[in-house]
Amino acid sequence: MVASKDEMAPLPTVDAHDVPDGGLRAWMTVVGAFLVVFCSSGYVNCYGVYEDYYVREFLSDHSSSRISWIGSVQILGLGSLGIYSGFAMDQGHFRPVMLAGSALLVFCLFMTSLTQEQQFWQIFLAQGIGLGIAVGIVYVPALGIVSHHFKKRRSLVMGIVGSGSSIGGLVHPIMLNRFFHGSIGFRWGVRISAFFNLGLLILANALMTTRLPPRLGDVSFAKQVAYWRHFFTDKAYLIAIAGNFILFLGVYFPTFYLQLNAIEHGVNENLAFYTIALLNGAGAFGRVMPTITVDRIGVFSSIIPCAVACGVLIFAWVAITNPASIMVFAVLYGFFSGAVISLLGPMIAYLTKNVSEIGARLGVCIGIAAIGGMIGRNIKLASEVNEH
Repeated sequence: MVASKDEMAPLPTVDAHDVPDGGLRAWMTVVGAFLVVFCSSGYVNCYGVYEDYYVREFLSDHSSSRISWIGSVQILGLGSLGIYSGFAMDQGHFRPVMLAGSALLVFCLFMTSLTQEQQFWQIFLAQGIGLGIAVGIVYVPALGIVSHHFKKRRSLVMGIVGSGSSIGGLVHPIMLNRFFHGSIGFRWGVRISAFFNLGLLILANALMTTRLPPRLGDVSFAKQVAYWRHFFTDKAYLIAIAGNFILFLGVYFPTFYLQLNAIEHGVNENLAFYTIALLNGAGAFGRVMPTITVDRIGVFSSIIPCAVACGVLIFAWVAITNPASIMVFAVLYGFFSGAVISLLGPMIAYLTKNVSEIGARLGVCIGIAAIGGMIGRNIKLASEVNEH
């Protein structure tokens, strides 16, 4: 009996020697991926603006702990959907996945603009679940696609793409705060934001290209099980997953609570509105600078000190009560947390021997880390911070 051609077709791979490490297509893909991360993870990073507005105005009848679930589900979606979308990218389906996620992201922003005051479940469905799914679909493929075009400079370009999260977290909060607390208001502010993201995502999808054709081979259940199982026989990969789960228990906490915490500690509202932007602006430097030196000192030698610094700063934040210290904290924490998050991609790429598995491996790691982020997001440390 002779097996069919489809059953025998192997998964296309990208040989390290065939990776161009530059060229017009490669750098266009970097720009496009940067824009996707700007619109997805960058938008999640501006949720602190929504949190503050919801707690004090739009959802003031609801507790802050309940409102926090909107941001928590966004984090979970950002990570968990990456398992699917990363695998789909590795199978050569990058384009339809990216188009579907981009369309859903814009749609959910428009739906958020139609929600009514004090209607928690409307916002939870549109912004929490819907937007969380959308950013989860596009985020991991945007990080992983540049690995198809770069080998020697992979850490640098992944850092550049990852910096879109921090720069998005710088631009979106300033824009949204101006809209929400100005003459434009909440609903039209969100709509303008949706149109802005729509334009960027159209450009991004036009710029990005993949070097893997769609897979035509066997996709039976047994093959799928074998594909995923061999990830979990890699001890170094498992240790990396466990470490990132623990790290994400706390790394996103200040991103969501900093603006509200600053206002509650007497920081002028006009200045407090820039705390999230300041944190993410510093994060842009943190995401790029370590990737420049990572090839010299190693990815683990880079990520571990930055993770320790994040932990120390979070403990210090509990004791901070004056405006100047809060601003200093925003800059320092933004830099080190940005470095930690940007080095996640290069770390998984370093541990992955087959380039065609990077998307799935990165998706699994971010998905499990996102569970830690969701748990940490709802720790009652918020009340402890506000008491000091």
